[in-house]
Amino acid sequence: MPFHISPGTLALAGAATLVAMSIASLSAAQAGPAERLWEDLQLQAVGCGTAGDGSMSTGARCLFGNGLNFLLEESMRLAGEYGGKAFGQRFRVVGKPAFAPASGGTGSTADLDVVVPFAGAEPSVAEKPSGSALFLQQGVTHWQDGLGTPRNDLRYGLVYRFRVSDRPDADILGLSVLQLHNAERQHRVLVSGIDYSGRWGSGSLRHFMPTTGWRSNRRGREERALGGTEFSTRLDLTSTLDMNATGYRRESGDGSGHRNEGVRMGFAWRPHPWLQLGAGYDRYSGGDGAVAFRIGFRMPLGSPSKPPRWEGLGVAAGGAAPGDSELWRPVEGDSRILTATRESVSDLVDEAEVRFLQDTVESGDSILLEVVLPSAAPEDIRVEVRLVPGSGANPAVPGEDFVDEPVALTIPAGAVSGTVAIQLLRNGDQQENRSLGATVALVS
Repeated sequence: MPFHISPGTLALAGAATLVAMSIASLSAAQAGPAERLWEDLQLQAVGCGTAGDGSMSTGARCLFGNGLNFLLEESMRLAGEYGGKAFGQRFRVVGKPAFAPASGGTGSTADLDVVVPFAGAEPSVAEKPSGSALFLQQGVTHWQDGLGTPRNDLRYGLVYRFRVSDRPDADILGLSVLQLHNAERQHRVLVSGIDYSGRWGSGSLRHFMPTTGWRSNRRGREERALGGTEFSTRLDLTSTLDMNATGYRRESGDGSGHRNEGVRMGFAWRPHPWLQLGAGYDRYSGGDGAVAFRIGFRMPLGSPSKPPRWEGLGVAAGGAAPGDSELWRPVEGDSRILTATRESVSDLVDEAEVRFLQDTVESGDSILLEVVLPSAAPEDIRVEVRLVPGSGANPAVPGEDFVDEPVALTIPAGAVSGTVAIQLLRNGDQQENRSLGATVALVS
């Protein structure tokens, strides 16, 4: 019987070859990862071939995404090994980037941090049990905002943690200063924080202080990083069930100087290392509360042949003191820069309307004009109002009926309009009515 290869299978084979060649290029001596990937690809090819609508493009993206996940895991493992040799075994690479097949291609999310200890390369120093830890933290968060725009928020800074007493099982207190930097919009935020870890849970207090102002974005608007303060706690009820609460106070972002206050509460249950269930409630001043439920399932690639056990409700918390690894844990909760968005000042002025507050005036009198913005001014806006010949059959003449020079006007923050009076020239030779117009422009 002749053997036929379908187009979908052919596409999967091509993707498998590409991923296998990429793994082989990691290192000629790394035979283990390549063998594991080839075994995984053989097992996943059938599932990817029938994924979605079973089409060639869907199956190829599925298999290619799985291969990229494997590449990322191996890269992080190798980085941890080489970094440990250079900086000691306290060197850590924390996080898990992921690629997932999407309808339009392959999408990505990432949250990655690197811990570089201030202990040199001598293992005897870096690995010696100690009651304190001092290290540099560098990280990046790749994500997409509500409009699907990709963002990359970088962070780097210094972290110091220590046990509150000389006992090896004492609680841990930490101090940190991190600089957040958005690669696309160049927002910068200085974050100072205090965190605490004990037998029953943990807590943190963080203050966010923007060091940059308004920036233009790709949608023709302006955005600015928000400042504020956040206090969060987590209580470990059992080894698999915890409760968390966060109170925050942030800038409103509308230029009024007001601050929004709110609270978030949540419960998380992790009955299995691969499964997490959660429920949360979020309410802020001036808004309605929102309830959210989430289910997460995450099985790491290359997992052991014997799956982890179901843990159910776990065991009662409060017996385990924070371990030595807690000293070297990277700071969490500072991953994304929150922003406020507004229409740009130039766009507001471009869309402004100039209204004449009088139907007619005599030659030589003053005329009142009102400049009306489409929305409230986010800050003091300085504009120039200029009279121009009207559109009627007998337009006014510059230099005879009016002075062809702009008049300055400041629209204060929070206002939607401003008025200005302009003196007309007295024209004794005028025999009939003449029409006037007016324009407005932003003072650069």
